[in-house]
Amino acid sequence: MLVSDKAVPNPDDLPVPLHEDNISKHSEYPMPEGISSLMKNSNDSLGHNKMVPDIHPEDPKNSIPKNQIEFRQRLLKGPFQPVLDIFPRTSFSGVKRSFQKSWYQQFTWLEYSPKDDLAFCFPCRMFSGSTGLNIGQSELVYSKIGFKNWKASTSKFSAHEKSKNHLNSSTSLTNFLSSKPIDEVIDDQRKNINSVKELTRQKNREIMRRLIDITVCLGIGGKPFRGHTESKNDVHKGLFLDIVCLLRKYDPIFNEHFLSGPKNALYTSNHIQNDLISSINQVIKRQLKDAILNEKVSLIADETSDIGHHEQLSIVIRYFNKHTNCTVEQFICLKRITSVDAQSIFSSLHDIIQEYSIKWENIVSVCFDGASTMSGCTNGVQAKFKEKNSNTFFVHCYGHCLNLVLVDSVGRNNRTTFDFFGNIQLIYNFIEDSCVRHAVLEKIANSVNIKLKTLKSVSTTRWACRYEAVSAVKVNYSALLIAINEISESTRHADIRAKGLGIIYQMKTFEFVFALEMLEPILCSILKQFS
Repeated sequence: MLVSDKAVPNPDDLPVPLHEDNISKHSEYPMPEGISSLMKNSNDSLGHNKMVPDIHPEDPKNSIPKNQIEFRQRLLKGPFQPVLDIFPRTSFSGVKRSFQKSWYQQFTWLEYSPKDDLAFCFPCRMFSGSTGLNIGQSELVYSKIGFKNWKASTSKFSAHEKSKNHLNSSTSLTNFLSSKPIDEVIDDQRKNINSVKELTRQKNREIMRRLIDITVCLGIGGKPFRGHTESKNDVHKGLFLDIVCLLRKYDPIFNEHFLSGPKNALYTSNHIQNDLISSINQVIKRQLKDAILNEKVSLIADETSDIGHHEQLSIVIRYFNKHTNCTVEQFICLKRITSVDAQSIFSSLHDIIQEYSIKWENIVSVCFDGASTMSGCTNGVQAKFKEKNSNTFFVHCYGHCLNLVLVDSVGRNNRTTFDFFGNIQLIYNFIEDSCVRHAVLEKIANSVNIKLKTLKSVSTTRWACRYEAVSAVKVNYSALLIAINEISESTRHADIRAKGLGIIYQMKTFEFVFALEMLEPILCSILKQFS
């Protein structure tokens, strides 16, 4: 058997081998389960049989975990401080010395590696230069190499404990454990950002709600939005901006938007106003489409010319509302037409039907006036509707029918009523064509203690105006006679005097007084029936 030619050292100078029996069962870091199975026999260079343990997973000689979660878990466990019955001894100047377990209580940051019999500083090892504060000041003996000078250990440990490197590392350890993980910080930041965005979104909605209310208010009243000029120094900038300025005085949220909000997003420009009107229009259309979806409807249409001499086709849809259990007449639009022939009118109505997704079989009836273009049974608009749906019923507008009856029977064939309405119109023209003559009527009404009722013109088509015109003459009858007589006596114009004397004569005739007393209640009942 060959024996090594190397000098055999004294066995007492050898470190005490680490054995599982040397590790206390009450150690703060007990040996993991199955450690005995991991202990294995091996022969050293001298042929001695000894136990070689696997390194403990928390031994300081292990590398620091790279994963953040594992790193935090390792920090929470604290320094690795195993308690051995007999620590390995090392000779210093002829005296054998070893690590002492009492140092754990004196220096709580201290940790020990049983594998290499070395001491380390837990904060310095875990945060060596991680914050940049320890650059140029790190003590590698406590963070990477390991300390083994057991002879001067207490003084060295005390000096290290006061070093700037140790203080910085301890501060980093405390800050890290007291801080939140980066994923939680990111989540909190994301929540804060989303919270700020939600608050901004809610604030913007409140601003838009006020602007929409202003738009709806002006739209319902049919008032103009814009002014002639809308500069900053103008007294009147238009109703929209004037109402905005009024609300700013009493609404802090609204006022803050204009003071601190971006100047390119005040939402008061003419383009935004048009967008609001268009959006409200789309919402109303969508609500109406939902209300009449698959419902039976009737279509009412009539054309007239506006003040700009453009032909406008007014369209109304009539349907039954199941929620309120009553019929509803909904005005749809005024659609300009360039021609008044049957095909052009039908094409305009066809576009509206397609826009609101109305099925032809759901159109129960159509209602027009009696003009041949609209009511013609061969080539009129109603005939074209029946080509789409033969069951569609045509209704001659009752309002037009009543007007035709009244005009033909009361207004033309009966000469008494014909002359009466002519005199009513003559009285209106005589008084209201001149501010001076109207002032005379007001003065006389005040002197005779009569509450003056405004005179109305006689309309050819609107019989409600005829009732109001007749009622005004009946209420003001005595004041009219005195006022017209005074005007005739004081005027310097012969034609005015002649007209005044003629009106007085007609107003005093039996036919006029009879028609005035008879037609006023008749027209009132017709108006109620028409309504």
